[in-house]
Amino acid sequence: MTNAELDERVIDLVHGNDELGPDAVRARLFGEGIVVQRRRVRQSLLRTNPAGAALRAMSHRLHRRTYRVAGPNSLWHLDGNHKLIRWRNVIHGGIDGFSRMIVFLQASNNNRSSTVMEQFVQAVDQFGVPSRVRCDHGGENNAVCLFMDVFRGTARGSALRGRSTHNQRIERLWRDVWNGLSNVYHSLFTLLEQDGILDINSETHLWALQYVYMPRIDRDLQHFVNQWNHHGLRTTRYMSPYRMFVRGCLRLQSQNLTGVQGLFGADEGPAEEQPAEQAARPPVPTLNWPERVAVPANTLAGTLWLAPETGWGLIFWRKF
Repeated sequence: MTNAELDERVIDLVHGNDELGPDAVRARLFGEGIVVQRRRVRQSLLRTNPAGAALRAMSHRLHRRTYRVAGPNSLWHLDGNHKLIRWRNVIHGGIDGFSRMIVFLQASNNNRSSTVMEQFVQAVDQFGVPSRVRCDHGGENNAVCLFMDVFRGTARGSALRGRSTHNQRIERLWRDVWNGLSNVYHSLFTLLEQDGILDINSETHLWALQYVYMPRIDRDLQHFVNQWNHHGLRTTRYMSPYRMFVRGCLRLQSQNLTGVQGLFGADEGPAEEQPAEQAARPPVPTLNWPERVAVPANTLAGTLWLAPETGWGLIFWRKF
């Protein structure tokens, strides 16, 4: 790939988002089957977006703290991100503490316990049941914590609950999610409000916003998960989170680690049940789509919501 071809692809990937650095861009290229040295990606970013490179160089750096767990599935960190809550959008996520592999990351229009549980079950289906989870006292985590206490037992700290600021792994992930995509949608929705195109007090406007942009946010989140789970981590000699997870499972399969043993058909049985805690934050108001708003079928028939276009969804938004 020539420098000109690389620059053209990099411009497409970072369009409207100055927060993406060399590692994130390189991981996205890798997800498309394009393997390029980090040096070339960094030089391409300097050529195509020097202002963004300067801003990233001056940005605040997080202080790294010591973190240790026994192995994969020893501890999952769960949390909800409310950066887009003004537009009734919550991003729920979970990350494996050992490998830093994202086990689930999905946008929702509510903050219900059942929603988080559904995403957690999908992750368990794919990666196995963790030995423990860490989350805050929010009511949206009650179902997951109850499941963990029933499945793993109550006297061993199966569900560790505390302040979000102490949930180190997932809080660090939210910074990368913000840099990778949340800031773009936050700026876009704010601009729509400032220009008088979006009225957040209108149920119809909020419904249309979710109808147009929720699939786009979810698509970008899945791209982010793929990029994150396959990008090299400097502190692990540039092994990817996914590779660390698989390698750790294979290395520790003969040891008596609860989270790993479950992957090889040795799950523990159910234990004593423990009541769920009370909700610590108010629920997100939801929209009654079918009852409140009818889809203008003639206008939207045949619309490809995720079709490539450069208008950040505004072309579809104006159809309403």
